[in-house]
Parts: sequence; structure tokens; C-alpha cells
Amino acid sequence: MDFARLFASLEQETPELFAAQPRDLPHNGEDDTGALDEQGAASLAFTAPNAWPDHAVRALAGLLDTPRPVRTEPRPGLKLFGGLIPSVAVGEECAPERELDTAAHRIGGALAWSAARQGAFTEADMAKEFADELRLSLVSRHACIDAHSWTEAGIDWAYGDEITEREIQPRPRLLDASSPIAADGLRRVTEGALRKSILDVGARVTRDRLVEIGHAVARCAGDETDRFDPRRNTALARAMRNALRDGIPEQAVERALALARQGAEDEALSHLIPDAPATRETQIALPQALCAAVETDASWSFGEDGGTLRARQFWNRIARSVWSFGTPSLTFHTAPHCDGPTAHIDLARFAGPGDFDPALFTHTIRIWSTALLLSAAKNSPHAGNINLTGFGAFLQAYGLAYDSDTGRSVASALARLATSVLRDVAGEFGAVAPALGADLTVSGWPSSMDHLADAVEALADRFQARRALVRPGLILTVRTPSGPIARILECETPGVEPLDQQTETDPDQGGQRLRRASRLALDALGLDATECELAEDHAAGRGTLAGAPGISLEALRERGVPDDALERLDDSISEGASIRFALNRWTLGDRVCRDQLGLSSDVIEAQASSLCHAIGFGPEAIAAADRYAHGAGTLADAPVLTAEQRAIFQPVRPLARIAMAGAIEAQINGAVETRLELDGPATIDDVAALMSEGGAHGLRQLHIERVGSGLFDLLPAIDFDKGDYVQDQRESVVEERVVEKVVERVVERPAARRKLPDRRKGYIQKATVGGHKVYLHTGEFDDGELGEIFIDMHKEGAAFRSLMNNFAIAISIGLQYGVPLEEYVDAFVYTRFEPAGEVDGNDSIQHATSILDYLFRELGVSYLGRDDLAEVSPEGADPAGLGQGVAQEKLNQEDAARFISKGFSRGQVPDNILMFSQELKKVASANEGSEAPLSIEGEITDTPQLTTVSRASNTVSVYSGDPCPSCGHFTVATTDEDGQVCHACGWTG
Repeated sequence: MDFARLFASLEQETPELFAAQPRDLPHNGEDDTGALDEQGAASLAFTAPNAWPDHAVRALAGLLDTPRPVRTEPRPGLKLFGGLIPSVAVGEECAPERELDTAAHRIGGALAWSAARQGAFTEADMAKEFADELRLSLVSRHACIDAHSWTEAGIDWAYGDEITEREIQPRPRLLDASSPIAADGLRRVTEGALRKSILDVGARVTRDRLVEIGHAVARCAGDETDRFDPRRNTALARAMRNALRDGIPEQAVERALALARQGAEDEALSHLIPDAPATRETQIALPQALCAAVETDASWSFGEDGGTLRARQFWNRIARSVWSFGTPSLTFHTAPHCDGPTAHIDLARFAGPGDFDPALFTHTIRIWSTALLLSAAKNSPHAGNINLTGFGAFLQAYGLAYDSDTGRSVASALARLATSVLRDVAGEFGAVAPALGADLTVSGWPSSMDHLADAVEALADRFQARRALVRPGLILTVRTPSGPIARILECETPGVEPLDQQTETDPDQGGQRLRRASRLALDALGLDATECELAEDHAAGRGTLAGAPGISLEALRERGVPDDALERLDDSISEGASIRFALNRWTLGDRVCRDQLGLSSDVIEAQASSLCHAIGFGPEAIAAADRYAHGAGTLADAPVLTAEQRAIFQPVRPLARIAMAGAIEAQINGAVETRLELDGPATIDDVAALMSEGGAHGLRQLHIERVGSGLFDLLPAIDFDKGDYVQDQRESVVEERVVEKVVERVVERPAARRKLPDRRKGYIQKATVGGHKVYLHTGEFDDGELGEIFIDMHKEGAAFRSLMNNFAIAISIGLQYGVPLEEYVDAFVYTRFEPAGEVDGNDSIQHATSILDYLFRELGVSYLGRDDLAEVSPEGADPAGLGQGVAQEKLNQEDAARFISKGFSRGQVPDNILMFSQELKKVASANEGSEAPLSIEGEITDTPQLTTVSRASNTVSVYSGDPCPSCGHFTVATTDEDGQVCHACGWTG
């Protein structure tokens, strides 16, 4: 076998594509990879090329997390080929592979050594060069192997480890449309899909409700008896009530409580939740005879024992199932199942400026098809798969419209060229070869495809095997890479998908930028540098309001907005914020809003999150500024392009995608995975029409699914609690109107917004959650109820700060319109997202699962008395420090100015204010209006004038109500030891 050293040449020509350096990536929680650094933060150290993005490195590191021997030595007794020889471990020290080059050398070396043993090379040194070509193709991401091969391939050769067998993917259940069980089988498929969706929802609700019970017990700060008693643990009562309301069986609720009593973790609750039945994908085979019968509305026979049915009726049943549940998938021509290792070839990697040279493309397919063929067992049904991906990006990079005859012809030529390479390799090593499709017409192609046209015209139609056919062949497919392989390849268009979105997020500078294929397309269309810049500005935006139409920095500066506010505004715009929300009260500042823009305090308060309309900018101006700053997201309507050029970037219709798949499948022996996602308004007839189109092209794998419906738009407007669980408490007014008789008309009074006083009470709580500082400001109505909150984050990005500010405004508006604070607390406590962790600066909450969890637990403890949300008992966290160090929890007689704002009271702070103990206040409030004494954590003793609360270490008395004869304060209590005592001046009597 002879082969070129094209990747070695590519490394010399473009060293930046292969240059690697160690990088330390913060662990983002998406996988379990990573180690703890000295500060305890999870991080990931890995060496990879600079051209690899962080998410691709993380995905690869996750595949290479199995510890391998650190030290190895050559295995004795085996032949050396060009420096390649199997190794065995020395010692027991193991560690995961943390360099891409190490893993690529393992894979390439093992495959090359295996090929050398079978006489593939005429010289021994060729084995090392072949291994380098495989390695460099992986490093440059022109090729990528499947996940199992990244983890297991070559570990026996490099380390002497035993290879774990490849997990066999279950084949779809094939339902033949002409079999006697076809009609009944289709009904079972539909029922199974509905049953699975119901069970999935039920399992999810059950899990959430039972976990809520466990959390209610774990978060309670009371003693053992109180924690598990729903009469005393209000959070537990609420969780149990929610579970029973949602239909959770009483036995499951009881067992969840019993498990919580035994200290079981959340995972233990999974045993109470039934597993959903395992389901296999169902694929229905629709023969061409059925498609013809549908066209003529003939009868369709299900065999001798299956009866007959109108073909269109059966066709519509299939379409209805697909429309409802996205199942079954469809095949009009059977294809071999894809078993074994897979080498993914990304076509977009071979696209570049200038003409397309297919040499590197065919070389990549040649070396990987050779490696897979010679490493496969001879009794395997298939040697593996060569999977082509990235067709849409490749076509757009050369200025070819996806929905055009030329685009389909070029895509077919690429598939035909790949098939030809597989035939050559199969003939050289005695393997089963795929057949070539019909001849292609290359006339009318652009000049950039001249080399491809020459290569296609030079292909030989006749298969010439140089050896006996003793090896299994390869399958050439077009499928969408999934999981970590998709993140490693970073395909702009997976599989046969078109490139409809021409912009992407810039990971370095933020904002949007043109995709590589779209940028190459502008060059291929002959645009100069200025036109390319204008096109990119149109699609990706300029990231600034400088010179914008409608709303610009210049227009705002003329209105008196200072430069520092304009700088903050432009920072928000550059981070992706819409002008509608970036132009807000906090960006401009209240003083600028009042003094420079002339806005009243009421307007600033009411429209704080978006001041565009208040300043005088209409919807058209807002839309124009947003489009200028953030772009249109597409080149399909770029003014700098002609109508013919804009057609290249138009969204692709489902029919065009079916036609593209059919054109490619005519040249390969495998299937083109065609997935069509229809909008919610699509009808059953639309699905049936797409099925007919797929049948006309004889597709081998067609999936059709609706991704949304009109119901999803209505769900946020539905109040599911009304009518089912709680009665509508809104106030109604009855009016009488006399015409010929008295008629009653019920009119619902709209909710009125309760206005906060201009000068209002509240507090500021500073805390640190997971290392992030957060300030909570509250504002109260005159009666002390919470009316507004403000949330400030320390050193966060402008977008995140704006998001939290607007979230606080939404909560404040809800509170002022009468939404109970308890509803917000129940909705947001124990939500989980970063930042999270230890809480410093709050005496009641020590740990939070998120910023919102901390904030609403703090509000619940402070305003609702929700002690179940506190981890430190409020008795031990009294804001005045009451009872700290005093044996009988006497009153705290510190200066009241510590707890009352001198500014709010304008200096009028009375000098005779005393802070009362938390426990005394609770007992006193519990006994108000009660004839019977209230038992609290102990024994109650009745006296004519006071109630005594006995505790483990002392006795605290409630005040009798008589004035102190010495100081006149009503702080006289009776104790068992000293009789009457005044807690204000110390008088005893």
C-alpha cells in the first residue's frame, strides 16, 4: 500500500493548527471530569491545540477519564514496525490521559501496527508514517472517531489493558407495512408513545414531590419530634399536601417520610418510583407499492390473514401517529445497520478560500477506511462506518445554494468520490465493496469545483478486486454526530443539515460573529473587503449604539446623558442586552433621569426596567437600534447582496432537505439520517405530503417531528391552581341595571396596585453566597409588609446585573399587586444553579443552593416567620442579640439607635425603647386572646397574672402587666426563684 503524507505537509504549512499547550479549564458542572485544586475548586488540566475550543477539550477529557498506566515498557517477543511495538505496564501507578497527542498516538499506533502485521506496507518505516497521518487527522479534527474508540481503541497495544467490549446499540423494531400485524402494530406504537409520555410525567412529579418531603425534614431546625410532625413543621405539611394533591399514593408519602427519618439520601427515593418501561425505536418499512397505492387511492392488503384497508386511510393513520408523537420513523428502502467503529469526516474542515482540492478529502477517507478494514475481525458483518458530516456548511462556504440543482449535484459528487475510495481500498485488501451510483453531470458547476469535477469524471465504474473477498466491507453513511463527538467536532452543520443560521456567539469578545462558512461564502461570491464588512455588520451587528438609527449614543448625548452613563449603556449592548432593557433606571441613574431627561419619580419607578418609551422612543426606533447593534442573524436580507446572492442564505424548506438526502443516498450504501422538525401549526396533511416526498426519493431513514404547538404559547397564561385546588378569591361587585326587569351583572374588579410610601422602612442585608457578594434591599408598606426588593451583585457582568435588577422589579410589582410573598418563597427556595455554596454574613442561613434560594429563604425567615427555612434557629439569631450571655434571657438594654434608623426617624429616637426577647414575644403573641395556656417546648404553669415557660436550664416569665414601683416600666415578671423582678431596672419584690 502506498499513501501520501498530506497531513505531515499540512502540519508544516499551518503549524498553528497543531500547536498545543496546557490549559487549566474551570469545571462547569456538565460532566464529572476535573480535579480539586488547592482552593477546593474543580478544575481540568489538559493539553490540546490552541485551535480547540474549551468545550471540545472538556468533551474529550470526559472520554479519557479512565486511569491508564503511567509507565510502560515494550512487550517482549513481538515484532517492531517502524518503531511501533506493543507495550505493557510497569508498576501500578495510573492516571487519566491528559494530552490529546497521547490519546491520538495510542489510537494511530495501534491501528498502524495492526495493518503492518497484515502486510499492508512495503517498508517498515511506513507504519510509523501511517500512524502519524492518523494522529494528525485527529488533532486537526478533519476526522474524529466514535466515543468508544477514543476510550478503548489501542489500550491493549499501548498499556496492555483489556479492551471493554463495545456496547451494541439496539436496532429499531422494524414494522413491515405489508405484514398482517401492520395495522395493529401501528396502534400499539401510538399507545406506547402516549403511555411513555404519561409515565415520564408521573415519575417526574412523583420524584419532585417525594424529594420535597425529604428537604422539608432536612431543613427544619427543630428537634427530632418537631421535624417529622407536619403539625409543627409547616414546610413538611405543605410538601405532604402537595404530594397528595398531585395524586402521589399515600404509601409512597409514608415511606418517603420513613426514609427521611432514617437519614436516607434523595437517591433512596428512586426505589419508590417505578421505572418507565424500556422502549425501542420503531421504524416502519413503507414499500414503493404502498406509495403507488396511495397515489391512486387503491386498497392495500396486509397479507392473507391481515385483511385490506384503503391505502390513503392507512397512510393517514401513520401520518397522524408521526404528527402526534414523532414516531414511528420511516424507511422506504432498507439500509444496513451501523455496527462497529466509526470515523466521522467533517466536510467543512476541507473547505477554504479559493478552489476546492479533493486530495486531502480522499486521503483522509483512504487512511481511515484502511485502518478500519484491517483492524476488523473477518467474521464481523461490517468492518465499521465512514460517516460524512457538514454538507450544508461545505456548500455555503463555496457560495452554493443548498436548495439548487448545483448544490445537490456537488453533494452527490462528494458522496460518489467517497464511495470510490472505499471501493479502491476494498479491492486492495479483499473486502466487500459498495456499488457506485448513477453517473453525474458536472456541467454548470462554478470554477471553484473544477478539481472535484475532474476527480469525479476520472472515476472507474468497474470494481477490480486484487485479492479474494475475505473481509467485511465498510458502510458509508451521513449521520448527525451526537454527545461528546458533536462537541469535539464542533460541526457548523451536522450530517446533511443546512446552514440556516449564519451567526454564532464569539467566545472571546462576546456578541455575535459570522460563521466561518458564511465568511468564506462572501469571499466566494466575489465581495470586496468593504462589502464583506457591511454584510457582517448586517448579520452579526456592530455591538454598539454609536451611529445607530432610532436610538444612538449621539442622540442620547444631545439629551444630556453623561458619558459615564453612555459607557455603561454601551457595555450592556456589547454583552448582548437589548436596548429595550439596557436603557433602564440603573444604567442611567435616577439623577440623570430626573435632571437631564425630565422624568418624574413616578415614571422612573413605574418604568424602571425599560425607559425607552418614557424617553420618547417608539417600537420602530427600538427595533432599528437593536438590529443595528445585534444584527439580523442572517444574510438572507443583507442589502449589500444581490437577490441571487441572498438566495444562498435563505432558510431551507423540508422538501429541499428530502431532495438533498435522496441525491446523496443514490451514491452511498448507507443511510442519510434525515430529521425534519416542523412548526406547531403543521397539519397531518403536511406530514402525509412529506412522507409521500420521502417515498418518491426512496429515503432510508426519515424522522418527522413537530417541535411545538399553539398550546405552548397558551400555557403561561393558564392558572392551573384556579378551579382545581383553590377557589377564586377575587373581589366581585354586583350592579343592578333596570331595563324591563332587574338584571344582575357580575363585574370582576381589576387588581389595583398598592402604592408604597415615598419614605419607607426596610433593611439591607449583605452576604456572600459561594464567594459572590449579594446585597438585598427591602422596602416596606406602612404596616410592615414587604413591598419591594432590590438585588445588587458585586463585580458581576452587566448582563447578569441587569437580569437580577429586572427580576427584582418583577417581584416588586407582583408584591404591590397583591401576590403573597409566600407564593414567591415556595416557588424559588431550593432552586439549584451557580453561584451556590456557603453563606457568609447571614446569621440564619449558612448554605444556599443558589442566589434565589438564599434571597427567598432570607425573606421567608424575616417577613413570614418561616423558621423551617433557617438553618440557625431565629432564637439564636436575634437581630438584637437578645439573651446572649444572660442566664434568664433578660431584655437587651442596648441603645435602641442600633436598630432604628436615625435618618428615617429624623433623629427622633425615644430613649426608653427596649428590645424584647424573641421567646417572650412568641409566648405573648400566642397567648393573646387565648383562654387556655399555650404549651411551648415544655410545661405551662398557670398563675392569675402570668404564664411561665419552663425550659431545660431556666424559667422565663411573661410580664404580669403591672408597672414597676421603681421605674414605672411594665416589665415586672414573676420567677420561681426570686419572686417578682423588673427586667428594666432590676427591682425585686
